[in-house]
Amino acid sequence: MAYTGGPLNELNGKMGISAPYKSVPVMKLIKVHKPKSKEELVELIKYHFENDCECGIKSKGTVEDFGKNLFNAQKTYWGENRYSLKDCIQWEYDLFVVQSLKGGIVEKKAAAELNNLLSYHSVSEAKGYLDEELRIDLIVTENDEESCGIQVKPTTFRQMRSEVITFNLEANKKWDKPVYYLYYDENENFENLDELVKIIKNE
Repeated sequence: MAYTGGPLNELNGKMGISAPYKSVPVMKLIKVHKPKSKEELVELIKYHFENDCECGIKSKGTVEDFGKNLFNAQKTYWGENRYSLKDCIQWEYDLFVVQSLKGGIVEKKAAAELNNLLSYHSVSEAKGYLDEELRIDLIVTENDEESCGIQVKPTTFRQMRSEVITFNLEANKKWDKPVYYLYYDENENFENLDELVKIIKNE
């Protein structure tokens, strides 16, 4: 199982190692190029670092580079190296590759399950501005009119730094419709699906 928590999570967050403008907007990369495997995503990140792609996405390095950035940030943050370079590269690999691919798969699963449970609504993946700027994963429409948005997040999101949570909530607020959160556990089971369905039906 991928491990992306612990002290390295704190270091990564505080030092902004995986911020999209310092690394790569990986979810955007996945949505545009649709990699089928972890290896393919690693190569995609590398390709978008070394080449200009017509999609316009640019990476600031390879997964290995992001691991080196995490490793080098330890001295500044802790005054010592608590983790090896290998540990740091593995941590960023789990974050950028394993968790990102899982996130994309879980979003599709969420849309499928919600579509099964909501007879008068349609659920589809958010794109462009709604996805990238407003942090919305799924759009719920009723009679061809958007009624609300959904963010699909692992339960661990609740334990993230308050700045990260606030950033997401503030982005959501820029839309004139409500945005709800659907949480999934490490086995990809949705925690509050029934509750969310009731809320949407009562919209």
